Amino acid sequence: MRAAFDAPIRASASVLDRIQASGHPALVVFETPGCAPCDALQPELEKLAREFHDRVLVVRVTDAAEGWLAARYHLTYVPTLVFWRDGRERARIRGNPGSAAIRAHLDYLVTEERRPDPAEGERHTLAARFGGPLRPVTPRALLS
Repeated sequence: MRAAFDAPIRASASVLDRIQASGHPALVVFETPGCAPCDALQPELEKLAREFHDRVLVVRVTDAAEGWLAARYHLTYVPTLVFWRDGRERARIRGNPGSAAIRAHLDYLVTEERRPDPAEGERHTLAARFGGPLRPVTPRALLS
C-alpha cells in the first residue's frame, strides 16, 4: 500500500532519488528562498496535494540553487515543476503558470490520456547559483 500525503512534502535533494525510484506519480517543484513566484505557488500546491493525495505526491525542493542539483535536473529557472511517473519525467513547466495549467498536467500524469499544452509562467533565473541575484522573467504570453 502506498502512503497518501494531503500536504506538500518538503524534501531535500537527497530524497529525490527515492521518490523517483518509487515509481509513484509525483509533482516535484524546485524552488529557492526569496523567489516570489515560488512563494505564490504555495496555496495552490496545498490545495492540489489535498485533491490528489491518493494519486500524486506533491514535493517541494527548496534548495534548487545548491551544488549539483541544478545541473542534474537541468534547472535554469525557479520555480520549475517536474511531473514524474514510473521513474521518468513526463512533463515540465518553467515558472508559475496558474492553477489550471498545473491541474491539467496533474490530470495527464494520473490518466496519461491527453497531453496538455505546454505551459510557463512568471519565474526567476537561477543566476543565484553563480553568486548573482535572482532575476524575474516574465514570459511573453503574460505580457499580451
